[in-house]
Amino acid sequence: MQVKEKENVETTVDTRGLFCPLPLTIVSKKLKEIPEGKRLKVLADDKAFKKDVKFWCQETGNKLIDFKEVDGHYEAIIERGKGFHGEGLWEKIKFISLGIKLHIIQHILDLLPSKKPKYLITFVSIAEGLRADKWLKERGIDDYVLLPVPDEIYPHCGLVFGLRSKEKAVEIFNTLKENKFAVEDIHIVDRDKKYPVLQI
Repeated sequence: MQVKEKENVETTVDTRGLFCPLPLTIVSKKLKEIPEGKRLKVLADDKAFKKDVKFWCQETGNKLIDFKEVDGHYEAIIERGKGFHGEGLWEKIKFISLGIKLHIIQHILDLLPSKKPKYLITFVSIAEGLRADKWLKERGIDDYVLLPVPDEIYPHCGLVFGLRSKEKAVEIFNTLKENKFAVEDIHIVDRDKKYPVLQI
């Protein structure tokens, strides 16, 4: 007996009534909770979701299995992938270079404990973090550091903004959120490497 392509759904998330970037933020967080190869069913009614989810899947290495409109809302089936690693040769080179750069910064900070960030802002994708970084720098905001996402938060490649001050972390997070960037959470850097989410 052949298993249908759309089966194997691990869980369903309902984002109806929410608007960009909230649906993708919720989808990203939920997808990270399920194993690779498992699928998430998403219900959405934001008109931007159709375009956003296709683009987001491409830039995160997840697979959009099915997308349809049902009774005035969208239904998408997304399979969790292994993360984005670049498609063409130039993209792969840029991706690897970024990873090397972020890990070098992390190692330097490991040698300077007094400079290590205490708060980490996460994003729905590497590309979204890079867009947010460019946008903030264009506005003269640069009191954070780009770092690789800790494996304990997300075991695949990713980036976070590292900040020493809770107030500055909350300020930057809220600024990005108000300007429609798909930020996920602020994580607290703790000794046990559990990285709890800061409740704001």
